[in-house]
Order: sequence, then structure tokens, then C-alpha cells
Amino acid sequence: MFRKIFIAAFALVLVSSVCMASEKPDGCSPKFQAIGENAVVELKGTGEQDVVIVTDPFCWHCRLAHKLLGEYPELYRSVKFSFYMRRNSPGSDMAAWIIEDAAGTDSLKSKIDFAYKHLKQPKTNDPAVAHEVVFSQFVMFFPDLLGLESIEKAMARLQKKHEAHVQTSTALAKAAGIPGTPVLLAGKKAVIGYGPDAWLKALEAKALCK
Repeated sequence: MFRKIFIAAFALVLVSSVCMASEKPDGCSPKFQAIGENAVVELKGTGEQDVVIVTDPFCWHCRLAHKLLGEYPELYRSVKFSFYMRRNSPGSDMAAWIIEDAAGTDSLKSKIDFAYKHLKQPKTNDPAVAHEVVFSQFVMFFPDLLGLESIEKAMARLQKKHEAHVQTSTALAKAAGIPGTPVLLAGKKAVIGYGPDAWLKALEAKALCK
């Protein structure tokens, strides 16, 4: 009798696990929509749908995702960047602040491309040092970042202006159950993690939210 009860209970747990594993996140859910509504960085494509990526400039798979999106602009009308700061990416917050500061300007795309193609991750766990290393790399390619300010004043200005917003972006992603980066939100399709086939399939589906 005990054995039958045990088998029945095990079967119930197994069925429940399979159901949970088969569930797919809904990109149109309010928690995911809030991520896109909060994002301020946007690049234009030539397609018909607006998509959102949850990303970190130092995440290798995020860089692969950025490359993919650059190769298929016809699959989206716009792509918004929502930054997700990870503990193992010191200095990525400074990169996010610089990119957000360029939102709506002619230099936005070139600064995003620099961050995802050329920016080197600081070899330090000291946030202040990491910030200066990242900022200095950007200044080498974009001297206008410095202007008439000292490096210290320029970094402080960026932090004051953008730190709270980037922290909010990270908090919204965590509230939506996103464990890390990258994530693609393409209408009803939400792809956690990166895989070129999965991302292209989601983009080509054009499963727009109603």
C-alpha cells in the first residue's frame, strides 16, 4: 500500500515538474512591459516590431546578441536597451551611464558599438577604480565626454544623473524573475539567455502584444 502511495506521489511531482519546465514566459506580462517602459536607450531598425533586450556590456553572450541584432535590422523597428548590473562585471555600470547619457544623440550608436565590441573589462573589484578604467577607455575614443571637466567631475556627473535609473532597470529585471543577461523581449516572446536560433525565431514570429 505504501509503495502505491509513494509511486502515485512521485508521478504527481514528475508531472508537475514537466508542466513547470514547459511553461514559457509571456513577454507581454506587466512585469516585462515595465522593463521596456523604463528603458531610455533605443536604436532604430527597419522592421515592424519594437523589442527590448536586458543586457550588460561586459556579458559575452550580450555582445554576441548585439552583433546578431546589428546583422538583422529588418527584424525590428526599434530595440531598447535595459541594463542589468551584475556583481561580476565591475565598471559595467559606468558604461551604462555613458550610454544612457548619449540617448537621443548622434553618438549613441557609436558608443553602444564601442561598449559591445571594444570595451575591456577592468581587472579589479574596486568600483571606483573600475569606473575610472571604463571612463578612460571611452574618453580615448570620445574626447567630448570630458569637455572642460576633470575626469573626477565628469564621472560624478554621470553617476548622479544615471545611477538611480540603472539601478531601477536592474531591480525591474529581478522583479520579473530574470536571473541574468541577456534576455530578449519580442512581443509575446521572451527568450531567457542567448542562442542565435532562438533569438531569430522569436524575432521572426512577430508575436506582437495586443
